[in-house]
Amino acid sequence: MARYSKVGVIGSGKIGSKIIEHILHSTDLELAFVLDQTTDAASLPDLPVGVLTADPAAALATPVDLVIEAAVPAVLAALAPCFLENADFCGFSCTALADPATEQAVRRACAASGHVFYVPHGAILALDGIGDGKALLESVTVTTTKSGPSLGIEEDASGILFEGPTREVCAKFPRNVNVHAAIALAGIGFDKTVSRVVAVPGLKAMQHHVEVTGAGLEWDIRVSSRSLGGVTGAYTPQSAIGSIDRLLGGKGIVVA
Repeated sequence: MARYSKVGVIGSGKIGSKIIEHILHSTDLELAFVLDQTTDAASLPDLPVGVLTADPAAALATPVDLVIEAAVPAVLAALAPCFLENADFCGFSCTALADPATEQAVRRACAASGHVFYVPHGAILALDGIGDGKALLESVTVTTTKSGPSLGIEEDASGILFEGPTREVCAKFPRNVNVHAAIALAGIGFDKTVSRVVAVPGLKAMQHHVEVTGAGLEWDIRVSSRSLGGVTGAYTPQSAIGSIDRLLGGKGIVVA
């Protein structure tokens, strides 16, 4: 069972700030660092002095057992292999692993150090079931439906914007399809998983529909939550806390 005491967090946005708050209220965990190059201490008044840093080198030099990334895919790609030399790593921006070079770097770092890379549940349900049933799965299709602004595009965007392999959608919508990447990593992979992205003007909810078939099974999973603004739905921060609690107890989904 994985046991952690010192935790570092990368990113302090809607998800990162919830994780930081959760760690600060835990009696078993010490928040060793918060790495964020876009915020200042005044934005995070409850942080202990000296915990916030904008310097990746300073964070890498801080002893930790676990690093939790809640920033953007480029940050995960750049830093995960480095942190994995000395600590376990949980990456919320897991679309980064759709890039073969990044995935290989993460897997090599894990193999060399013995540390693990966790995929969090994020905004989706049944990820454990997909991981457990991986050997039986034959097809997995993930459809995400959002408004244009929630996808980072024009407000009047409408219809199917993408349909194809999950590896490709991660490059086109890297901040919107972490659910797709997590499902691919837990299940049948980036190239066999099929992704759709649909825009509906004025839609207030963020919707994910997962269709799974396999030997003796057929699943239909639907999740909907209101937008908190930007790319994050109302359920996602709470789900993030649940993901962290699972992996703290040694029950996270390990991909490397």
